[in-house]
Amino acid sequence: MRRATRVLVSGVATALACAVVLVAAFAGRLPGLHGDRDASDLVPGLLQVQPGLRGAVSLGNGVYVQFGLGGLLVTRQSATVWRGVDQASPFTAGLGHLAWSDAGTSESSGWEAHDGPHWQVREQVDRTLGNLQVTGRTLSDRNVVYTGRIFHDQPRGADSLPFRLTITRREPDSRIVMDVQVPGADAVAMHAYRRPGWSMRGAGVQGDQVLLRDGRYPILVRGTGVHDTAGASLGPVPMLLSSASNGFAVDGTGYTTLDLRHQGRVDTTVWQPELSVRLYDGTPVQMVSQHSSDAGRLHPLPVWATSGAVVGVRGSTQRVLDAAVQLLDANAVLAAVLVQDGGERPRYPGWHALVDRLSAKDVRVLTSVSPSLALRARASRPTDEQQLLATARDRGFLVTDASGRSVQVRTPDPDVGSVPGALIDLTNPAAVTWYTTVLADRMRDERLSGWQVLGGAELPPNARLAEGSAATEHNAWPARWAAMTRQACVDAGRPDCLLLQDTASERATDVGAFGLGQLATDWSQRGLGAVLPATLNAGVAGLTVVAAPVGGTSTVTSWSGRAQERTDELLARWAELASMGSLLVTSDGDRPDANKQVWDSPARLAAFAHTSRVFAALAQYRRSAVRQAVVDGLPVVRPLWLEDPELSQDRTAEQFMFGDSLLVVPVLKAGQRAVQASLPPGTWVDLFTGERHVVGPPSAVPSAQASTATDLATPQEVTLAAPVGRAVVLYREGDDDGAAARRALAGADLLVPTSPPASVPQP
Repeated sequence: MRRATRVLVSGVATALACAVVLVAAFAGRLPGLHGDRDASDLVPGLLQVQPGLRGAVSLGNGVYVQFGLGGLLVTRQSATVWRGVDQASPFTAGLGHLAWSDAGTSESSGWEAHDGPHWQVREQVDRTLGNLQVTGRTLSDRNVVYTGRIFHDQPRGADSLPFRLTITRREPDSRIVMDVQVPGADAVAMHAYRRPGWSMRGAGVQGDQVLLRDGRYPILVRGTGVHDTAGASLGPVPMLLSSASNGFAVDGTGYTTLDLRHQGRVDTTVWQPELSVRLYDGTPVQMVSQHSSDAGRLHPLPVWATSGAVVGVRGSTQRVLDAAVQLLDANAVLAAVLVQDGGERPRYPGWHALVDRLSAKDVRVLTSVSPSLALRARASRPTDEQQLLATARDRGFLVTDASGRSVQVRTPDPDVGSVPGALIDLTNPAAVTWYTTVLADRMRDERLSGWQVLGGAELPPNARLAEGSAATEHNAWPARWAAMTRQACVDAGRPDCLLLQDTASERATDVGAFGLGQLATDWSQRGLGAVLPATLNAGVAGLTVVAAPVGGTSTVTSWSGRAQERTDELLARWAELASMGSLLVTSDGDRPDANKQVWDSPARLAAFAHTSRVFAALAQYRRSAVRQAVVDGLPVVRPLWLEDPELSQDRTAEQFMFGDSLLVVPVLKAGQRAVQASLPPGTWVDLFTGERHVVGPPSAVPSAQASTATDLATPQEVTLAAPVGRAVVLYREGDDDGAAARRALAGADLLVPTSPPASVPQP
């Protein structure tokens, strides 16, 4: 097969024979032998480069591009920045179309049965153009342009299109951009080399695994919760960083897929005639910083939000007040209450008096907001919503269909998940100005300190907008929505407002934090088990401040339809995990009267109050980590890979760094009372007990495995007690910030012996 791949295309028969062999090798199947074909059928084909165009060219500053029969290679100072598949085309093109659908719009489901829009797309590839003929090259100081034909059978056949490949070294930072244009194509796929054992990180909020080694990830905004639909993108970001010290991010907001299912390569497909990627290389810290610099960095969190808990509670004016008073009486540190369905609504008479009473106790109030308006009056929304809907319809501020009628979308609803609604057109400048004023007035009138920013994934990809295409605007909607809510805060005179947005995209940088909504109220990979992988991959992808509501939001039901209640242990462990991060936010769940709450029993109240004091004691350390996220783009919660890239990633996957200094080993399984900590060399000090652990040099990977192994060394494992009520946190002896964090806990009387306080519940 290798000999066959070196043969130049000299005729139709030879090309077809070789293409079949290559396709079989790369894809493990023959396209055309099955019915529906998607972008995974865009496999690398044959490569022909004219002799005079082969060889390396310099783009300056040590950057070289080599394009020959061996494939495409981009290097910097001899280190690989990007490498195509060996002896094959680095990109392919396809002819076909996308078919969009809203999962769950069947009549049997009903609107109220869903928690938000779940757009799905079916890819149909009718023809693959996998073979590449390079016939031209133009070189300037900082870029090189290759031109030629991409084709199915013959370079000048009916299934043949021109291409233009441009590789540019950017002037300001010497980073590299690769752009492929295939006019007339419906999809373009890039194929990057991957050695067996290499792992990937990123792709946004991915809750199924910390290390991405297989699977296919559609970049389609749906919301940052964990859904049931297989292969769903949760909070999608079209980027990946490799354990080989390089990575890439896709520019643009068109529908994209990241495919790790094929051995030896990573496939990236965009459904448009142009694919542009930013290439990253260097240490993990350098790559993360490079990406966040390009994508934008989040807005700073308000100081008050890093100092105390934000507790979700709703139902009535008295219920909100009672919960806050109980928490404060238990010496909990309470920064705010999140009343999802609150504000000037029939459900909350005396709203202003409630806000005033809480303000007197230094407790702020947040509610929720969405970019759509319900079609029917409801108790959980502002009393003026129907009037706003009529105004928006009259002024042409709504998203419409091809006939000019407003499209029906799912409007988030705290009571039932979602209700039928109409969507404000965020591409219409007049509509944006109007709705920003509405939101600013609401924030000012209701005396709010922030919002849970719901929605952002509702836009139908086939809708008609004032500007642009809905198919590409769908993934841009969270950024537009974030910018509007941030501007509303500024206009309302609340620049220190807290915005918790439940949809994510690469450029949605105006939010304060991304909230992992729609998490199951259990230990599974849809519940607490998803929090760490989702947070770590989100952070690497530039979503550097993430909050997962304690207890989860979506009640789990058994096969018989019986609801599974939260447990005291689940609430305690979830709060422990959240306390070592950006924000301590709780949710009252989708069944607030049935779900156990952190305040509604003496044991749960004592446990959460204790954890909130730990969270508050570490406020100064947390602010430093948040400041680093804003300035340098490093996530508050980050994988140990950023700190020690030469250690085994498999061994350290279920632990994380909180900022630069604190190593956290969370408990993610029910009944667990000890953890295995994989520690880098040095002397480690337990943050709470002061116990010291001396760790020697890691063991090296045997040389026979070194050629394919992802990791260079195996850290030492130490078994540590993990009683309920105390997170397992360590810092290196001699680390000033770690020592300062321990002193802060001592000042708050929170240092503990090896067993937890008696008031903390045991399962």
